[in-house]
Amino acid sequence: MITALVALVIPLMLGFLIVSLLLQHDTTSGLAERFCLAYPLGMGIVTVQMFLLAIVHVPLKLWYVAAPIMIEIAGLSLWTRKRNVVLIKAPSFGLLSEIFGAGSNWIKKVSLVILTALVTVKIASIFMETCLRPIFAWDSFANWSAGAKAFFYSHGLLLDASPEDFFGKGLLNRNANYPPHNPLLQVWMSLWIEHFDEVFVKLWSPVYLLSMSVYLYVIMARETSRLISLAILVLFLSSPLMSLHSFEVYSDVPLSVYILFALIMFLYSMRGKDGYWALMGLFSAEALFTKDEAPFFVLPLLLAAAVFLWQNKGQGITLRKSAIPLFASLFLAVPWFVFKFTHKLGFGADYVTVELTLRPEMVWQVILLIASLANFNVFFLFIPLLAILAGRPKKEFILLGVPVLCYASFFITVYALTVFFSGKLMFEAAVFRNMLTYYPSVCFLTFLLIKTIILRWDGVQTGSISPKYLSP
Repeated sequence: MITALVALVIPLMLGFLIVSLLLQHDTTSGLAERFCLAYPLGMGIVTVQMFLLAIVHVPLKLWYVAAPIMIEIAGLSLWTRKRNVVLIKAPSFGLLSEIFGAGSNWIKKVSLVILTALVTVKIASIFMETCLRPIFAWDSFANWSAGAKAFFYSHGLLLDASPEDFFGKGLLNRNANYPPHNPLLQVWMSLWIEHFDEVFVKLWSPVYLLSMSVYLYVIMARETSRLISLAILVLFLSSPLMSLHSFEVYSDVPLSVYILFALIMFLYSMRGKDGYWALMGLFSAEALFTKDEAPFFVLPLLLAAAVFLWQNKGQGITLRKSAIPLFASLFLAVPWFVFKFTHKLGFGADYVTVELTLRPEMVWQVILLIASLANFNVFFLFIPLLAILAGRPKKEFILLGVPVLCYASFFITVYALTVFFSGKLMFEAAVFRNMLTYYPSVCFLTFLLIKTIILRWDGVQTGSISPKYLSP
């Protein structure tokens, strides 16, 4: 157990140093935010480095893998010290102050206590479930863990195997064209545990959920109030599919985190904060290294960024502080795509057959699944209504919403133009699992609409519209 925790802490340290350097001039981001960004960032960098070592035939053994990371941590530590970067800021206890302080009424305090307890119990139960159960879902083991197990015990990526077994292709249902972030995470955990433990090898998964949940809370609380933030977070965590995927070794939760964080980094980049363009690029690159579906979000996101930069050229937005850090960071994903195209691995699962045929009725079937609330809550249903109530959308919201809409539309287009997802079980599984990857982003967009409605209502009540509501 101790070594498994070490395996989680080292990427956290690496990511924290990088985040601290990039956000050294940002006075608004607190310690909790930086830790939340640091964990998925560090994990992504670790797996990319492991991939690079493996393709040049360096054995995936603990010393060979951990030594470069430890050197990087030492080097970054010296760099932060040389540049007088403040690493540890005084933690904020705003929620506790509001609960136990004298300012709030007792109804609000009780509500905060109840909501905080619900969030805490939910996340704690997911961690407990993770530690009590080995890998139990067949597609989780076949698609991700079988390859990880073979990579760990062979100390490599099976690049010298026969063509039918190259890169683990012949292992159960493993798709060799899938990005290796997930299997390499399991290899990383196993290297520290010293064997492939089917319980602790997936301990990284709920930490992704924890990072995302805390970050969402902090951002929403800053934009509105702690009460609204906690209420939305309780709804967000009520998704049963999110819970299942958080204590299994699927790739959907990590992808959802990278998509959400890239989106929020874009938001802060548009608001002129330094360092967030680079983080947007890094999280986008790590999304590309996580699942094959990621390009259909990343490309519209980059297009939205290009539109923003074009519309704001000459207004203090310089290439040196925006486009160059963004696209330079995206190079983190380049080695994977070079490897992928060089070895003609293709896209998507090997067993998916492409037979194009127009089936518009599948769009209605998707709507029925969303309305059923079977695996998700009200966010998907309420966001159109809230968009109407919010009135004319701000440019900021449009630029954030278009990439998510394009990403969701891609999946619906696939369902409507192919016959592979005809079976009820296959169709429902595909719809819900793909929705999971942009579910947190829809939650965040819903929150932004709620914030706009609140500001508009405040303006009506006071006779003046808030400047924040009128800002582009």
